[in-house]
Amino acid sequence: MDAYLNFIDRVNNVVKYLVSILFIALVVLVFMQVVTRFIINYPLSWTEEISRYLMIYIVFIGSALAVRTNEHIAIDFLLEIISPKNKKRLNIITLFISVLFFAMLTYFGFQLTLIVFDQATPTLQFSMAWAYAAIPAGSLLMILNVFAVLIQMKKRGMSETEGEVQ
Repeated sequence: MDAYLNFIDRVNNVVKYLVSILFIALVVLVFMQVVTRFIINYPLSWTEEISRYLMIYIVFIGSALAVRTNEHIAIDFLLEIISPKNKKRLNIITLFISVLFFAMLTYFGFQLTLIVFDQATPTLQFSMAWAYAAIPAGSLLMILNVFAVLIQMKKRGMSETEGEVQ
């Protein structure tokens, strides 16, 4: 279990750097678009297209990091009013439902990527599969991170039980 957690944490460190690089590239491209459109008055059409696809990758891949650290937006009023024992059960149920959703997203995202493989982007004319591949890639990373969260919850539960015995 520790080997899996270490593996996921190393993957997430790579993902953090990747998302950071993509975000820096996004900022540079949007800045270039603004400068060329409003100052030079000669807009670059390709910057808008690449920015859009960078944003998609940032969202899907970055969401995997949010899963690992439990930072997704959630309605947690129910968690506030139930007992700690039931809170843990509800968290586990929520994570299993999330895995099912992410698995469906991975499967259908992969199918969609195959469908659009022959379509080209409007400006740069590269395969739309590159843009749609963010869906299964991000969803698969989210599944891996949910399993890491479940393992960590189990480890934390075991250590709490050991603390009660002593």
